[in-house]
Amino acid sequence: MRHRRTTNENKMLSKMENMISMMTTEKPFERLQSLEQKINEVDKIQTIENYIAQLKERIWSVKEVLTTAEASAYLGLSESYIYKLTSLKQIPHYKPNGKLVYFNRKELCRWAMRNQVQTIGQPAAITKEEL
Repeated sequence: MRHRRTTNENKMLSKMENMISMMTTEKPFERLQSLEQKINEVDKIQTIENYIAQLKERIWSVKEVLTTAEASAYLGLSESYIYKLTSLKQIPHYKPNGKLVYFNRKELCRWAMRNQVQTIGQPAAITKEEL
């Protein structure tokens, strides 16, 4: 007795044959290599973007005039603490238009390095003239 195929079976068989034919004509190994190359390009782009972000974070090391956020990163202090120090006039800063706060990088460095604590056996602090 012969088994007759139903319409659904014929449709499924036809779909499977189409898929197999597409897979063999598409050259799967070449397609995989192409996809791998594209993934590598995306990885390179992400690496470049990470480097750019790092450079943006460290731009304050070459800038002379810093914003509050940059001064915060430079000194390792929170922005709110920087604002508190400016309101108490304990840190050198500038307000050219009366609102925005700016800092001179060299002045911040001198401010951070003030009040040196001598260690045991350390000679007296070096003065600017000795440098």
